[in-house]
Order: sequence, then structure tokens, then C-alpha cells
Amino acid sequence: MEHMVKMAEHFWIFEEDGVRSFFFEGDERAMLVDTGFGTLKLREMTAELTDLPAFVVNTHADRDHTGCNRDFTEIYMHPAEMDRYQNGLPEGCGMEGVLPLWEGDVIDLGSWKFEVILTPGHTPGSIMLLEREKRMLISGDTIQDGNIFMFGAGRNLPAFRHSLRKMIAMADMFDSVWPSHGSYPLKGDIIPGILKGAQDLAAGKLPAQEPPRPMPCRRYVCDVAAFLYQAGS
Repeated sequence: MEHMVKMAEHFWIFEEDGVRSFFFEGDERAMLVDTGFGTLKLREMTAELTDLPAFVVNTHADRDHTGCNRDFTEIYMHPAEMDRYQNGLPEGCGMEGVLPLWEGDVIDLGSWKFEVILTPGHTPGSIMLLEREKRMLISGDTIQDGNIFMFGAGRNLPAFRHSLRKMIAMADMFDSVWPSHGSYPLKGDIIPGILKGAQDLAAGKLPAQEPPRPMPCRRYVCDVAAFLYQAGS
């Protein structure tokens, strides 16, 4: 299937124009983490992989993560993200079927068990999902080696740095990091480099570059990633 990569038994990745969704088949139900821009027919694609009912978990509500939410009836996200979602609903989406995930909740699929970790900064309700037994972390946009969006409403650089410190303190719980953008899988040792880059960005130590396309921000490159940021945002 084009755009789909099987990573392990019961674990697939969907790639769509630079954004990534994750699909896990459990014992009685399946979980789709994020739904991309909406150009892929993810409902049909996941139905070809399993007969189990599938639900969606959004790591955050940016439009490149919620585009196919309209095709699913059960959507989970942190409540701190619901305002962002409601005020930028993708076409065909509503708040019906949107349910809360809280810090520390465990999504139990039987063969997979994901703990919800709240990591604000990129957005107010950004979350990561930790599978302790398999030592893997689904990191959304916060941990990656690509361009991290940190401009516009809802982005907060101090909160972002605190979330990175939180994940550094938990780094002995995972071996692999699965981001929504950039390379995958990453190792946890990238996180201190992202934190240092964010600290240098706040201190004005990173030179400004032109963004990759016309955007109301500048691009700031550190050793392991880049930030799309506008001072004062």
C-alpha cells in the first residue's frame, strides 16, 4: 500500500507529505495516532489492515494532524487542546465524539499499553505516548530533527523547554522516539540537543534564516533540529 510502512507486527506508519501517522492493532481494538492533512483515505487504509474497530488519538490539534478525523467517530485528545481544535476544525469535523485524555491515562490495547504524557509548548495540549514495556515513545512534534513550529497562537517557548526537561528526566524509560516529522526512529539522546537549541533561541544565540517557504517567522538552526519562530510569539 503506497504511503504505508509496516514497522513490526501490528504496527504501521502512514506517510503523507512530510507528516506521519501511527497505527497500532491491539487485541480488541486499534488506535490511529494522528490523521494527517486529510489527503489519504486513512479509514479505508486501516480497515484493510484489521477488522477491529479503530479510534483516533491526536497528539495535538494542528491541521496536519487532524485532517482525517472526520472519518472516525471516536477522537481522543488532551482537553487543553480542545479549544485549538474547535477553533480550527478541519472540513467535515465537529466536536461530537471528541473525548478527553489526561496526564497519566493508560490506553490499554492489550498487546500495547500507552501512557499519556502532557508536554505543552508546541501547543497547549500536546501529548506524547509512552509504551513502557516496548520502550518506545510517540513524540508528536516536540521531539524531532526537522523544523519545529514555534510561532503563532498557542506556541510557548518557556513551556516547550520545561516539557523537554520533563522528557529528559524520563529518558531511561524509552529507547526509541517516533516523531511526526523528520527522521525515525530517533534515540532519546537528541532531547538535550533540542533543549540546548531552545535555550539558545531564547537567548538570541541562533542566527535567523529565511523560512523554507513564505511564513510569518524566521528559521533558527541548532545542532540537531531547527525552529520556525518569530520573536514575541
